[in-house]
Amino acid sequence: MKFKVSEDVDAPQEMVWQRFTDFSGFEEDARGRGAVLNRVGNWTQTSQGVEWRGEVTVRGKSRPITAKVTQLVPQELCIVDSRIGGMNCHQEIIFVPLSATVTRVALMLDLSADTLTARLLLQTMKLARGRVLQKLQGVLARQGNAVEAAYRRQNRS
Repeated sequence: MKFKVSEDVDAPQEMVWQRFTDFSGFEEDARGRGAVLNRVGNWTQTSQGVEWRGEVTVRGKSRPITAKVTQLVPQELCIVDSRIGGMNCHQEIIFVPLSATVTRVALMLDLSADTLTARLLLQTMKLARGRVLQKLQGVLARQGNAVEAAYRRQNRS
């Protein structure tokens, strides 16, 4: 099952790339929602091959999670492959400069299931596709708004 959303961010491509690939904010957000995430190898900078492992609660049950940055093209592309319980997640984030100060961020999320429980979860997501897309769009918009605010503060100095 595929989900695609995009957001135009009023900031240069390099800045958008840096902010979107600084995963510490995403880690904090996940921890705030009850996930337990650990960086494999205690890496400090995002690069191809960095990994996370941990647990997340889905529908009241703790499930193992693994994630790895499988492809990273600076300022253009970031691909993260993860597995949550019996579900495989392939996430692509593409950064396209529309002008010197506007960048389009396109997010594609491809989900597939290996277990019956994961298949049931995917069926539920299919029924709620509109809400799932709204939530993804909201996450992208919030991150984009944070980058735009930082860019405006930087230009005032």
